[in-house]
Amino acid sequence: MSTKSKFTSRAYRERTGAKASKELTDLRKVQLGVSAKVTAALKSGPKTIPQIAQASGIMAKTILWYLMTYYKYDLVATTGKTEDGYFLYALKTKGG
Repeated sequence: MSTKSKFTSRAYRERTGAKASKELTDLRKVQLGVSAKVTAALKSGPKTIPQIAQASGIMAKTILWYLMTYYKYDLVATTGKTEDGYFLYALKTKGG
């Protein structure tokens, strides 16, 4: 086993036999689904939080939470403001 794989969750499960609860795996599925919808909405270009919410069918407060997490980890950037004062968010390209 390589040094990198020693610390993955898969390697941990294999060593210990640990298994995540159904609640945890269900939550993770929901999170992955929301994340996929947010990034899909942003792939067509910069959008505001209300525009992303409308395109994805997810509440604006949830979109805000995900975008701020993406912003913290440098996955999105603001690209300007609308006349209404909403920030426009865009996905950052890998490596730039």
